Amino acid sequence: MSNDFELSGPAFVAFIVRDLAVAADFYEKTLGFRRDPENFPNAVAFLSYPVPFALRQSASGLPVPPQPISVPAIWFKTANSQIVHDKLVEAGVTILRSLTEGRFGKQFTFIDPDGYAITIYDRDAPSSGRQQAV
Repeated sequence: MSNDFELSGPAFVAFIVRDLAVAADFYEKTLGFRRDPENFPNAVAFLSYPVPFALRQSASGLPVPPQPISVPAIWFKTANSQIVHDKLVEAGVTILRSLTEGRFGKQFTFIDPDGYAITIYDRDAPSSGRQQAV
């Protein structure tokens, strides 16, 4: 199959959350993301780079998915995973996978207030210099 178009990849991501205020507070105050100053109905957006993301209030009556929610895989990059890890442990955040040295530097996975498994990493390319699929 040949396409006559090209996609560049995800340009925006939204997480569906049970309690928008709790989730927004966690991402802003615990993780340090800066809120988009624009107001959106039933959502809070963040000015993350390279892909902005938002939290959207779930519609009432939607079933809660099994936790931890690990699909799709969500990774956030930082300059120093150790510092983020220590701050989250100090804040009482559940760590799903402990801090280890991996293909993408020091990495660990935590659970956000809605059960999303978020991996933090600090190196873009594997140490061998080869890019491989995750």
